[in-house]
Amino acid sequence: MVERSARPALPAGGWRSRPGVVRVAAALLGLFGLLLVLIEADQDDLDTAEMVTALVLVAAAVALIWAGRLGYWIGLVVAALVAMLLLVVLARRPGVAGAVVTAVCALPLVLLAVPAARRPRPATRPAPSAGGWGEFAFMLVIGGLFTLGGLALALTGRGAERGAGAAIALFFLACLLTAPLFAPGRRRGQLRLETLRVGDRHERGVVVPYSGLRQGVLLVAIACLALAMLGFVVFADAFADDPGESVWPVRLVGVVGAVFFGVGGFMFARRGWGRRWRVLLTPSAVVIAMGRARTVVPWAAIQQVRTTEVMTYARGARISEPLVGIDLSDPQAIQTGPLERLLLPLNRRLAADITLPIRTLDIDPSLLYEALRYYHQHPQARAELATPAGLARMRDGQLT
Repeated sequence: MVERSARPALPAGGWRSRPGVVRVAAALLGLFGLLLVLIEADQDDLDTAEMVTALVLVAAAVALIWAGRLGYWIGLVVAALVAMLLLVVLARRPGVAGAVVTAVCALPLVLLAVPAARRPRPATRPAPSAGGWGEFAFMLVIGGLFTLGGLALALTGRGAERGAGAAIALFFLACLLTAPLFAPGRRRGQLRLETLRVGDRHERGVVVPYSGLRQGVLLVAIACLALAMLGFVVFADAFADDPGESVWPVRLVGVVGAVFFGVGGFMFARRGWGRRWRVLLTPSAVVIAMGRARTVVPWAAIQQVRTTEVMTYARGARISEPLVGIDLSDPQAIQTGPLERLLLPLNRRLAADITLPIRTLDIDPSLLYEALRYYHQHPQARAELATPAGLARMRDGQLT
């Protein structure tokens, strides 16, 4: 399920943004993973399964703090699995010591189940966020481990297992490739003045660039996902839990995913791999250039500029994609392609009439957001966008 969300402020990231109960639960899960390794290593009984279990516990602790709402659900699931496994062990071997250990290890689940655990503290800054170091590290670790696991299965498995391993490796390779898009590192793009041909006229203004490298990495990741989905279709038998189980649900998911990522990747590549993607702010309009495609949004047709996101719910977990949204007072006043105009009603339902992705921007996303808001609210200042004065204002951040 997908829904739109408009908000004046985004949740703050990192340790301070999490309620105290979540911090304690994360610390306990990380401690459990560390103790498991130390105890088993001291007894010379540390094997691969225990190492993987410890790694999952530590990864869940990291996700709880830095992976947003998705991290909360991951931590909740891991805490529930730990509690259930210990309850099963306690039922088979009852005892006072076992009951104490089970009670202690079930504490993270209790802490995460309280309503206060799902209420992150809001940030005061309304600018959009493209991720954090925690999300980057989490995707890097999970993507790297499962990519290696898939490759190992592809090299050592038999028959359909090899294809399934390749599909798993491709799927998590996509996660590994997109991990840098979640890192909040410095973006090295430069604002500049540029004249762009739009239809039968030329528009001059300040260019906000997208990163060709980030767009290229995203395209490769989409291609990996399309191939992985094809693997689900071809090697569906290897993903079935039981030999007699129907494989059609797996194949259906694979077909839908292959079509979605295949068509999306083709359209993405057809527009220039992101090398010519940019947003041009001119005195008369906002021009969104995606390769040769142009969407021209007159300032007079803009109702509001806001931060928004598209939220996807998958098996109870919420995955959000931050965007800069533009709501239109008159959708007919914009110039765009036939496909983009056809999708306008769907865009409005999901997020906003016009949405600008920010993960692949080559500048700080908050600068684009603040510039759009400033020039929308100050019509008298738009003329400077075609001059060095507008460029200087945006470079100096004088947009409040």
